[in-house]
Amino acid sequence: MLVALNQADELVTLRSHDQARQLFGQSFRCPACKGELRIKNGAQLIAHFAHKDNACNASSEPESETHLAGKWWLAKFGEQLGDQVALETYYPQIQQRADVVWEHHGRSRVLEFQCSGISPERLRVRTAGYQSLGLEVVWIAGPAYITRWPGGKQARFVQWSKNAGFHLWQLNPQSKVLTRLQLIGPAIVETDYRQGLPPQTRRREYIEPLASRAKAIQLALVHRAPAVMKLQAQASAQGRNLAGAPWLIHMQLRHLPGLDAPEWAMRAAWLLTFQAQPIKKAAEAAFWRQYSSVRAPQLPEGQLQSSIRRQWLEVLNHAGLLQETATGWQWLRVPQWYQTIDEKLQALGQARQG
Repeated sequence: MLVALNQADELVTLRSHDQARQLFGQSFRCPACKGELRIKNGAQLIAHFAHKDNACNASSEPESETHLAGKWWLAKFGEQLGDQVALETYYPQIQQRADVVWEHHGRSRVLEFQCSGISPERLRVRTAGYQSLGLEVVWIAGPAYITRWPGGKQARFVQWSKNAGFHLWQLNPQSKVLTRLQLIGPAIVETDYRQGLPPQTRRREYIEPLASRAKAIQLALVHRAPAVMKLQAQASAQGRNLAGAPWLIHMQLRHLPGLDAPEWAMRAAWLLTFQAQPIKKAAEAAFWRQYSSVRAPQLPEGQLQSSIRRQWLEVLNHAGLLQETATGWQWLRVPQWYQTIDEKLQALGQARQG
């Protein structure tokens, strides 16, 4: 904790080791539970307050050096942007303490810097708490969550906005860089923010050979991955081999984390469901509702599925396979399945040579 109540019920923010030494011996209480606090001013951590007894529910103790440093970095960055900044504001209505709050023209934005583990459900509950007070909340992933390409672990931080689309934030206090990652399909656009410097943007392409994507399905079948074997059973019932699924299931993927099935698997299941019949709009919409996005609790349920669905229909339409009707779609031609992975790879090689 960096903020405490003194004997006069005034909020005191610890800003340095020197200040901590000057305040040593005074009495301080927790703004949330009113429990007694002590000053910790060792050589390893930033000077901070800690409960003398057990920490209260609003506290994030024990805090790491990374968490303390990240909160300070976000506070200073907000001040540089011209915002009014408050550290560790406590909201008694929801019994939550925000790491940092930026206020600009009467609009408050809560910044939560998450370094330790947190479940998607807990993150959803805390987000809902702030939103119930009309507060915007932005979750920022700490070093333990930073990766080149977001996956299931990072899905809990994915947000959506009109300007940035699907995106997430991450902060490494050691390198003093706040980064926004925009997920735009086959690429990530990264924008780095540093104190006192203009933003820097770069684009990173997601590169994985089509052959590797196809071989990954074959490998999952060899290892009898339960979800893949279930899909294989559906394919076998139609006289098909999942390893020979059409190449279209691997193309122009959205690469959005947070759903409980890989994107290629949803596409393959869609083909197995609808390939032999006209496609009705109601049945097609119901198909996507079987997939859950609970791993991405900051997004409305169905938003991820809707984005992946639109992309898939665009792929099929662009390939000249579907024609829309008043009640849904009809096939102009069906994509080709292959008997084996070898036949599938051979067809890829021939297409490239041609």
